Amino acid sequence: MSINKQFHSDGLVKITSLLNGQDRYKIPIMQRNYVWGKENLKDFINDIKESMEEDPEQDYFIGSMVFSEDEPNMKLVIDGQQRITTITLLISAAIFHFKKDESMEYINYYRNFLITSYINNNGEFTNSYRLSHHTRDNEFYKKIIEYNPDQRYVVNSTSQKNLLSAIETLIEEIDPTAGFPLKQFMNYLTNKVYIVSMVSGSINMAFRIFETLNDRGSKLQPEDLLKNMLLRDLKDDQYEFIVAIWDKFVNHLTDNNGKPIVNTSTFLKHFLMSKGYLVQKKNIYNWFEKQIEASKKDEKPVYELKSYSGVLSLVTELEQAASIYLKAYEGNISENITACLSLGVKQTYIIALATCNLNNELSHEIYRKLETLIFSYVISSSRFNELEKELPSIAKEIRKASGRDDHFNNALISMQQLINNKKEVALSAFEQYKLKGSDKKKVIYILSKLASSFDEGNYSNLTIEHIMPEDKKNYWGAIKEDGAEYKALVSSIGNLTLLSKSDNSSLKNKSFNEKKLVYENQPTFTRSIVKKIETGTKNTKHDKAIKKYEYQPVTETWDKKEILKRAKALRRLAEYVWFEEK
Repeated sequence: MSINKQFHSDGLVKITSLLNGQDRYKIPIMQRNYVWGKENLKDFINDIKESMEEDPEQDYFIGSMVFSEDEPNMKLVIDGQQRITTITLLISAAIFHFKKDESMEYINYYRNFLITSYINNNGEFTNSYRLSHHTRDNEFYKKIIEYNPDQRYVVNSTSQKNLLSAIETLIEEIDPTAGFPLKQFMNYLTNKVYIVSMVSGSINMAFRIFETLNDRGSKLQPEDLLKNMLLRDLKDDQYEFIVAIWDKFVNHLTDNNGKPIVNTSTFLKHFLMSKGYLVQKKNIYNWFEKQIEASKKDEKPVYELKSYSGVLSLVTELEQAASIYLKAYEGNISENITACLSLGVKQTYIIALATCNLNNELSHEIYRKLETLIFSYVISSSRFNELEKELPSIAKEIRKASGRDDHFNNALISMQQLINNKKEVALSAFEQYKLKGSDKKKVIYILSKLASSFDEGNYSNLTIEHIMPEDKKNYWGAIKEDGAEYKALVSSIGNLTLLSKSDNSSLKNKSFNEKKLVYENQPTFTRSIVKKIETGTKNTKHDKAIKKYEYQPVTETWDKKEILKRAKALRRLAEYVWFEEK
């Protein structure tokens, strides 16, 4: 069949023709959920209103919509669900206001955009909403299209939460009692606002049009296209089960307010890298398309996506991986993973996903090695795209490991080689490190990690104390360094320690002698600045840390010489904490 027989365009179609004719529309189950938020809705209204106010006779174009003819006068919405849903909610919001002071004729005119009548296959006269959503959201959509402010609406999904928020936002935004020109706006919306309607008799052709439009600048993401690709060849009775798992997968990556905790494309990239495949975000969809092409050529794909079982296997794996991703995000996998993420390194998730089949002992061995590797790259300001190229092969070995076997050892060896390559650069950078305002979270991690090596205390809730204060005044005027040189000295790693917020505030610019009195009563790390520390034990890891530190407490003034001396001591301690086997 030629493309012309499978596809036609209705050309420019105004909203009156779109929603006040014989056609009904259905959002298919493979479509993404309703995601528009308040800003999208406000922009949509304001753009149309500005066009109307500029010239009430000019036409306004809101883009194209792609449909597939499912049955006579029933079209599946392949592209355009956000806009067509919003338009119906906008009309419903207008009716809500018109009910307060307009005649029934005026109200019924706009209700015809929402409800239509037709003769069904049994020859019976039937009333139907002009737009219907897939079964999971349709009953909720029908309730809010008849919005009642006195009714309590129970939401069961992010899309339902977004739908409810949308109708409430629209009612507020187009309130005529607040000066909104509602009658003029609705007339302009229905008679001067146009779309380009593209219709295909084949759903597969409709999706190809949809994907082509995406290539030409639409804002759809790889995960939207992937979902469509996975679901478009499934039978009706398979949709619900797959989509339910897909929704669980997406919900894992969404917070309670419906906002993503991570971009789904980023997750998919990390997921594929954890399987051993280095794929850029822009190529994610193409990677999955190649799995289908491989199936057609009788090659062995990673995922058999031409079959229901293959699609089920993939979405189940995605849901399980998203659950692990969420645990890592919430700090519920290990302190090492949490530490890596606190340093702002999202590539941490790649290894967290790869260890899903290892026992706790082996996983934590990997995590400890990863923390040292991440620390090395962060403190030396190394390029993470270099590390990103190495992680897929490491992750692949971890995935293959079934215990402390060759694959597991290969992963450890590869990580250790990367660490060895960075060790001296990292330690030199550490000794010369200068605190920047944006690095406070990083420095608290570093200092608390060093401090806990003395006594295993948790110091992450403390604040950064500048021993030589940031403001050079009062008792610190004798320090010869000034200006930029003084600032560099103050921000040096050797001049930083940890104090409670209250102690930190009370000391501020006080003299070093006054600060010493407070430091003497602090945990070991800060106390070591002014008092010799000992563990009272031999050959324990705490004893080894103190010996490695080998810092002689300051006896007189705190100056450049002492700061540089302590920076060297902290370097020795850092080598023990991050680079030596315990």
